[in-house]
Amino acid sequence: MEIVGSVVGGNNAALIIREKKGSELELGELVVVESEAKKYIFMVSAMEFGTLLEEGRLLTSAGSMVEGTRPRIEFPDDDLRIFRKIMITPLIEISKVDGSYRAPRSMPHFLSPAKRASSEDFSFLKRPKNEIFLGKLRSGGNVLNFDYYMDGEQMLSHHTLIAAQTGRGKSNLVKVMLWEIMNHGKFGMLVLDVHNEYFGSGVNKGLKNHPKADRNLVYYSKSPPPGQKKLKVSLRTIDPEDLLGILELSTAQEGALQLYRREFSHDWIKELMREDPQREKEYERKGVQSVTIRSLRRKLGNLFKIRCAKEGEEPYCEDDVFDLEGFGESTIKDIADALERGKVVIIDGSSISDDTGLVIMSAVMREVFRRYESYKDEGTLQERVQVGVILEEAPRVLGELYGGNIFGRITREGRKFKIGLVAVTQMVSVIPDEILANIGTKIIMGNEMARERQRLIESSPQDLSQYEQVIAGLEKGESIVSSIFSKFPVPIYTPLFEDLVKTAEAAKGAESVFY
Repeated sequence: MEIVGSVVGGNNAALIIREKKGSELELGELVVVESEAKKYIFMVSAMEFGTLLEEGRLLTSAGSMVEGTRPRIEFPDDDLRIFRKIMITPLIEISKVDGSYRAPRSMPHFLSPAKRASSEDFSFLKRPKNEIFLGKLRSGGNVLNFDYYMDGEQMLSHHTLIAAQTGRGKSNLVKVMLWEIMNHGKFGMLVLDVHNEYFGSGVNKGLKNHPKADRNLVYYSKSPPPGQKKLKVSLRTIDPEDLLGILELSTAQEGALQLYRREFSHDWIKELMREDPQREKEYERKGVQSVTIRSLRRKLGNLFKIRCAKEGEEPYCEDDVFDLEGFGESTIKDIADALERGKVVIIDGSSISDDTGLVIMSAVMREVFRRYESYKDEGTLQERVQVGVILEEAPRVLGELYGGNIFGRITREGRKFKIGLVAVTQMVSVIPDEILANIGTKIIMGNEMARERQRLIESSPQDLSQYEQVIAGLEKGESIVSSIFSKFPVPIYTPLFEDLVKTAEAAKGAESVFY
């Protein structure tokens, strides 16, 4: 057991240990303090110098060394009068009697020795039934040989937030999660692959390299590789609701969309894009101004690449993703079917605009929500798989301006219907309090912005008031998992996705050689 210090002060919120010389503890590192019946795990949250010498003598000695007026240092390295004081924040209290654990309610004894935490100290953590691997436990910058899992059913149903600035490993974490989800085949996940990084292409590794990709992965693209799906969506399957949060619509414009939907059913977009002066005059008598309809034509025309028809002509889509007639009419249903069968569905967003990709996702999740509501009414919901959607740049559709869309509804009501959301963002501060409060798991990665750190600390399930500098110093791949399903904030390191793929390929190769 490597002793790194001894408890010399503090209270139930934070203890102070005098560090053993040469230990070189760092922020975020985990230490263990034991008593006769309990073991406590703490995190290093702050540090400062301590000394038993008078200030004047210290300043004089420092000056002599800086100015070079004395040939030797007055205070040797082993001088016990100079030391470091380390503040440690309690994480968990474990009973040595029965192995039970809880948030700390007591304190270790004065002058108790503190040691570095090791993987053996976390043997009380058991692998959950529906496990999803998130990474390895981490003590400061040291990665422990202990895999950390969360229960996928709990994590996805109560929603998850992944928050970090650019370059801190958000996309890598999402890929690792999806890789793990594909191992099970019992969680349906919808992903918009904006940068074409999840599926993989050519020599670039992706989810297509998963051993169960042929069973548990479906890929939709404008130009799909062999064996995958052509992305073709009939606009007859799009509802006005699917545009909320994607297009900025006034109250009058929303009303006009609903009017067209009521009068023309599934052909409402086609009829809206058709110039008909007589109809517009009739609608003006109903309170819908011609300028509102013209504005909607412009917005929908840009969104779906529709050539607006002049009087007597038929509108048509210039982009081959969307169609105003029946081509692609089963796509939304087919994607919902795949999610219900526990598959990961990736929509290639690299060749379409972010807006059109979000509209497709909105239509799919609206269909899933409709189905799962009916399953709940029938009493068969528990037999269905957990479904989730991954939203990158989540504030775009979860901000206060767009509270009425399907994604906002999922955060408020989804867990009652086994529908979850994984929100990925740099700017958590613009997500409304109501939505943040409904997100049960926050995975916090590095963030230099004080405002964002404070927002994360305030909205986390555990008390992270001592973590601000720890969060600021997180390196790429490092994170803190704060969840309503965990009794303490868990520091982890998520390995590179490419390393997971290499391990899986090596295991497959060894298995084929063995047999």
